[in-house]
Amino acid sequence: MADQRNFARTVLAISSAVIACCAVAVAIKVMATDVISVEPPRVLNQDALERQVAEEVLGPKQASVQGVTCPVSVEVKVGNKVGCRVWDGSNPKDVEVEVISDQGELLVESLH
Repeated sequence: MADQRNFARTVLAISSAVIACCAVAVAIKVMATDVISVEPPRVLNQDALERQVAEEVLGPKQASVQGVTCPVSVEVKVGNKVGCRVWDGSNPKDVEVEVISDQGELLVESLH
């Protein structure tokens, strides 16, 4: 009977030591892992984009966003290019809009 108790104590002691080692290993792994911050991409304001395109193509006095269509969710990324269409009466004009700074500055060029 004493042998069974000693055996049970030994198994319990070894199990406790293994569990403690595993807990330490997991804690070290978690602390060593880099936390990567995932932020959603910054996008241009749709209304502001269409307003700026209208002003560049039609001029500030005739600018109206009613006749401008640009893609939704244009990412603010230098070099990113998108196409927009501007209706001047019944004539559509296609323009290319390029993001030229990380602050959202744009270059609007007419396509011919």
